[in-house]
Amino acid sequence: MTSRSGFELPKPQGLRQQGERDCSVPVFSALTGIPQDQIRAELPGAAEGKLSVEGWEVWLQKKGFKVTRHDGCPLDVLPCAHLVASVMYSKDDAHWVYRDADGDVHDPSPVSMYMPADDERMRNLSIYSIKILTLS
Repeated sequence: MTSRSGFELPKPQGLRQQGERDCSVPVFSALTGIPQDQIRAELPGAAEGKLSVEGWEVWLQKKGFKVTRHDGCPLDVLPCAHLVASVMYSKDDAHWVYRDADGDVHDPSPVSMYMPADDERMRNLSIYSIKILTLS
């Protein structure tokens, strides 16, 4: 987005999670175009962070999507959902983020709400210590 003065404004975070563990819901809604309310109704465990990667893959396939899993988080797969973490004491520390078609990364966590999606640290995922996998 460019202002009248030619200054390019940062791209704001476009996703917000509602609860403490439901980062996957807005991420997979953005990835698929399926409304968050529909995802919550079909996958009640998702809002509690209880849906496994395999659970998301099965659900996506049932919805007619061809799902590809990548080890780590390649930067050239667009759009996609990355599973990342800052620390990894248990599987509950993993967190979903969404990479849009422009390569910008949207993190639904309130912690990231002021970090622009097009900030280089978001785009290259250096803000996260651990890059687990990617679903596209």
